[in-house]
Amino acid sequence: MMQDTGYKIQDRKHASCIVHRDRKGFTLIELVITMVLIGIIAYIVAIALSTGIKAYFTTDFRKEALDQSRIAMERMTREIRNVRSSADVDVGSNASQFCFTDINGTRISFRYDGASNILRGEGGAGCPGAVENTLATNITSLLFEYVDNTGAVSGGGGFVTGTTRRIRITITSTKNTESVTLQSEVWPRSL
Repeated sequence: MMQDTGYKIQDRKHASCIVHRDRKGFTLIELVITMVLIGIIAYIVAIALSTGIKAYFTTDFRKEALDQSRIAMERMTREIRNVRSSADVDVGSNASQFCFTDINGTRISFRYDGASNILRGEGGAGCPGAVENTLATNITSLLFEYVDNTGAVSGGGGFVTGTTRRIRITITSTKNTESVTLQSEVWPRSL
């Protein structure tokens, strides 16, 4: 005997479709499409974050290189302004070092060590000074140019007593791939 469930044959067909549609789950195609969309969104976010992080480090390296150059430049220009006289500049002053006696009678020298440092020496009779300390690191070049009153740079690359009126200093500093160049001209008070 069959039990009467109250459904007609047509209702059973309709009821089975409803039950089939209410099943929970995803088809394989829906899962693949979702994974592809999540992958595309993750890629876009990763590119944006990568660009931001790269910009941050580039700015940080450039700032560090600039700070090193700026500190050295400020110290050198301040002290070179106080050269006692043209006769108190060491004859060994050239494109990579500058030695002088300041108004207090202190012997001071600035030089590039050829590796990556600007050194400041103090005391001693010659150039460089007897005691040298590191003034700046990550330096790739230091250049002193000696300019006369017409604006011409000394042909020999060294200080010329009696004609040099100002000293042009150029410092290049590099941190990782970022490089910064600073230039300043100093007009010593007694030249």
